[in-house]
Amino acid sequence: MQTLEELQGSLALANILSVIWLGDWERYETIFTDMPETLKNEFPFHPFYNREEVEIWYDNHFFIPGDYFIPPYFSSYSSQKGGEVEESKQSLLCLIGHYEKMGFYYPLENNLYPDHLGCLMVFISSILQEQIKAAQSLDSELFEELNAFRQELLSEFIYPILQPLQKYAENRVKHQFIKEFLIYFCTSLEKEQLLSLV
Repeated sequence: MQTLEELQGSLALANILSVIWLGDWERYETIFTDMPETLKNEFPFHPFYNREEVEIWYDNHFFIPGDYFIPPYFSSYSSQKGGEVEESKQSLLCLIGHYEKMGFYYPLENNLYPDHLGCLMVFISSILQEQIKAAQSLDSELFEELNAFRQELLSEFIYPILQPLQKYAENRVKHQFIKEFLIYFCTSLEKEQLLSLV
């Protein structure tokens, strides 16, 4: 079982990743303003943060279709793996079912596609928050259920797209902040630094 401190660290990291995927630069700046300098060094993308430039390239990479576009959606990569369109639809319906099961309406409330990587990271953050509450109230059964559910989500919707995302972005990324962020996102998840297995 992860310690409370480890869970809080995982939550903080998931929040940082979701803020970047969603392009919430106000919150990003608040997080990094409050962060100790020594901890900032752990994020290789942060030295390249210049809000004006990052906002432009964020839009070019994640919103505006074209030469630099990198889809921030799970389904964009699941269908590239040679999967059928029907299989991709089923995965999306499964994800929506998970959201409904947990009462997670963030994508709907924010007019985002449910398979947006920012939404997935916010969902994982919300599960981590519930795990922290379960740990604090010593509810080990709920804690284990939430942990298993979180691992299922990571296995189904995050881990399978890491390599396709890296490959797709390889020749498209033109801004160093975005490049370093994508590398960090993929490698931190590949190494299970974000949400370590129990």
